[in-house]
Amino acid sequence: MQACIDAKIAKGEIVHVDASLIRADVSWDSLAVRHMEAVSAANEDAEARKSRKTGKFKKVCVTDPDATMATNARNRRLEPAYKQHAVVDDLRGVVLDVVVTTGEINEGQMIVERIDAAERTTGLAVRTVTADAGYAYAKVFAAFENRGIDALIPAKAEPIRSPVPLRRFRYDAKHDILKCLRGKVLHPKRPLKYGRFFYSRARDCAGCDLASICLSKGRANKAVVVGNDYPALLRARRRRERWSEEDKQLYQRHRWRSEGYHGEAKNWHGLARAVRRGLTNMTIQAYLTAAAVNLKRLAAALLAHLLGLVLLTLNMAPIEEPRDGIPKFSRQGPRYLAPCMGKSTFSTALRGTAAKWLRAPWSRRPSDPHGHRRRRA
Repeated sequence: MQACIDAKIAKGEIVHVDASLIRADVSWDSLAVRHMEAVSAANEDAEARKSRKTGKFKKVCVTDPDATMATNARNRRLEPAYKQHAVVDDLRGVVLDVVVTTGEINEGQMIVERIDAAERTTGLAVRTVTADAGYAYAKVFAAFENRGIDALIPAKAEPIRSPVPLRRFRYDAKHDILKCLRGKVLHPKRPLKYGRFFYSRARDCAGCDLASICLSKGRANKAVVVGNDYPALLRARRRRERWSEEDKQLYQRHRWRSEGYHGEAKNWHGLARAVRRGLTNMTIQAYLTAAAVNLKRLAAALLAHLLGLVLLTLNMAPIEEPRDGIPKFSRQGPRYLAPCMGKSTFSTALRGTAAKWLRAPWSRRPSDPHGHRRRRA
C-alpha cells in the first residue's frame, strides 16, 4: 500500500467504504442451537425450546465459533460467515485499509474506526467518504462532521410508525426544544443511552384537534424520543436533497470502486469462502488478498509508464500533460509509429498492447476509420 502511495496512484483524499460477507469454511452439519444462557441450558423444558423470541436461541458453529450467522438480504437464509470491511481509494482503487469481523457486526459501528485507521496508516487526511445507505446513522454523520469530513451517504427516510411521525416535529438546537405541528413546546426530561425523551404538557394536548391521532392510547401528553446526534441526521437529509452532479457522479463511482473490489476479491482471488477457520486465519487471508490487488494496481501503473517511455523513444511525443499517471497521445500516432518500427510481429504486438493499456483513441488504422480489414483484390 505504501508503494502505491509513493507511486502516486493513491491520494487518500476521497475514499469508498463498504462491507461484504465471506462464507465460513464449515458445513451445515456443524451448526447447533445454543441457549443464550448456558447455565440453564440443561434444565430448560421442551416448550422453552420452541420459543420464537428474537435472540433467545441462535445457531452457532461448533467447528468455527468465530463465524456467526448472517445474511445480506431478507429473502436469503442465514449462513455462517465473516464480514470484511474495506476502505478503497478513489483514484485507482487501491485498498487502504481492511479488517475482518464476525458476520453479525453492523457495518455502521466500524466505518469511523476504519477511516481513522486508514489515516494513521497512510498519513493522509481523508476529505470525502462515500458509503451506501447501510451506514446512514446519526452517530456516523456527527462523527464525520466533527472530523471535518464530507460524508456522501444517502440518508434513510424516517420510518413512519405513527400518524404524526418525528419528522413533523421541529427541533430547535439552540434552545434544545421540540415544537409540534400546533406550535406547542416539548421539553427534554428523561435521558436514555442513545437519546432523550421530550414531553409535552397535558394541558397543551387536551384541547388539540390532533390529539386523537397524535397521542398513544391511555396517555394525556406526547412523548418523543430524540437521538443524541439527531441534528446531524437532519443536516444529512437536507444535504442529500441538494447533491450536485459532481456528488452524484462520485457516489456512482462507489459501486465499481468499493463494491467492485469485493467482487474482484471473491471472483478472482477466492475470497468468497474462507480457506481456514478462525478469525485470525480469515484476517490473514483478507490481508493477502488486499496485497495482491494492490500489486495488480501498481503493476498496471508501472506498465503504463513503461509503455509511455517506449512510445516516447519512437518519436511519439504526448500532446498533453499526464493525467493520473497515464499520458495522452496524438490521434495520428500510428502514422509516426509505423515508419520507426516497420511491420514486424513485435511492432504489431506493441502497438496493440499500447492501444489496449493506454486506451488510445487511435487504436484503429487511419486508412480504415471503422476498424475493418480490407479484402485483398
